[in-house]
Amino acid sequence: MLLAVTIRPLLSHKRENAAAVAGLRDVLRIYGAGGWKDTDDLGVGQRTEDGVRRAILEETGGLIWWGTRPALSSRFINTVEIPTALDRKEAEPLYPVVPLFIDLNPSLEADRAAVRSALGQKADDFLDCNGLIRRRGEPVAKFNGRVARRYVADAVKALATGRDNRGDLSIAMRALSEPGGAHDLTFDWRTLINPRSRRLRPEALDLMVDALANARQAFQGAFLAPRLVLDLDLPLPLAFLVGHEWRVTTRLQMAVRQRTGVSSRTIESDDEVTDPAEVIHQPLGREGPVVVAVSCQDGFGEAAIHYAALVDACELVTLHKPGQLTDAELRGLGRQCARELRSLNNRGLDKHLLMLGPVALAVFAGVAANASGRTTMPFWNGTEYVTPVIVGAAAFSGSRHLT
Repeated sequence: MLLAVTIRPLLSHKRENAAAVAGLRDVLRIYGAGGWKDTDDLGVGQRTEDGVRRAILEETGGLIWWGTRPALSSRFINTVEIPTALDRKEAEPLYPVVPLFIDLNPSLEADRAAVRSALGQKADDFLDCNGLIRRRGEPVAKFNGRVARRYVADAVKALATGRDNRGDLSIAMRALSEPGGAHDLTFDWRTLINPRSRRLRPEALDLMVDALANARQAFQGAFLAPRLVLDLDLPLPLAFLVGHEWRVTTRLQMAVRQRTGVSSRTIESDDEVTDPAEVIHQPLGREGPVVVAVSCQDGFGEAAIHYAALVDACELVTLHKPGQLTDAELRGLGRQCARELRSLNNRGLDKHLLMLGPVALAVFAGVAANASGRTTMPFWNGTEYVTPVIVGAAAFSGSRHLT
């Protein structure tokens, strides 16, 4: 049997619940799990019992059942989807089967009897799975967030089965392009950012931080010291955020697949380091924040000076290494950036960070940015800086616990 690479679950549901299930799938995408729906993912001519069984056994990493009374009347769900998933779970005990009880309550004998009537001899195994009940009056967004957090935690445990406790995990993160290829986890953040204006939805940052924290806890619980191989298509502020949330003190080891034209190379975050940049401190005589500008290749030109004037910066700190950087220089420039941020934080200064360079540079700066405090990072949309992301524990009000 060819087992799934991805943790993406099959979403078992009755067609009249498709809109609600699509909302759950969108949240699962944000949290790293995606969501397989037969209406979207089965090709023409593949919507058969064999096609769905193959999806459960080979193409997905779990099953989530959207449990409504109409779902109990579905022959296909009750005789194909759930039994096939339970068969796989029997062979792989950590394989996540997550019943969601939407208008059913498994603590009520009448509802348990209805499930038993629908599933027959598989019912008790199904009811014993690690399910969730939607609370009375619970907002849909809050429930979907609970489901996504639970599912990702369970699915990462299943990924650890049969792997080296220090094994690699492949992680894709997308905000600017459609995900493709096979990865263990895929974080699809395209719905959270306008790709042209680079403006985030109001709740986007809290959702991203919560998704990263949830995955971090899952990795730490399932593996001794996992190595995360990151395949990113993110604006640099979000790449820095990823590195910061999964930084060096979390026991996570990271590598970044850096694309260079049509080729790519994998760069480790923890290896030989060269400090490549001269650090220039330029007092500006104003009363605003310190602007730290970190770049390689051709640098910022006048953009950093213009931004410093825009925010009335008291100082501009420039770290620049021209040309294409080696792996050791990328790591070194990231760590130089983190040291500057930490030094400014120790002085109690407000700081803004501008970055120009490959995505690995932003990740490595975030990875090293321990005890660097609150840092403001604006997005560049091709014309101007917009929508600053504030990175640092004290910056978030709702992201610490969205349940």
